[in-house]
Amino acid sequence: MRTLLLALVVVAFVCLDSVSSNQLCFQCNEENYWDKCLSATSCQNGESTCYTKYKRHKKFGMRWAVKGCARACPNPKRDEIVNCCYSPECNILI
Repeated sequence: MRTLLLALVVVAFVCLDSVSSNQLCFQCNEENYWDKCLSATSCQNGESTCYTKYKRHKKFGMRWAVKGCARACPNPKRDEIVNCCYSPECNILI
């Protein structure tokens, strides 16, 4: 009985720890690229998705525009591509 109780306490601790920790994503836009995109920052509670949004440029084709956090993968607007991922710091290359 003690072993079962100890196992339940360990499982509860691990589950609570994973719920309380925030996702880490790179968060930046064209204006603050060099200041903010050098390291990942914590997302708000409930935001477990990292994303990178690309926008179409008339002369240069698809171009990176924004990196950030979201509760769910954002829907792309017209002339946008959105790539999403779900592990810490995963939007560094996408």
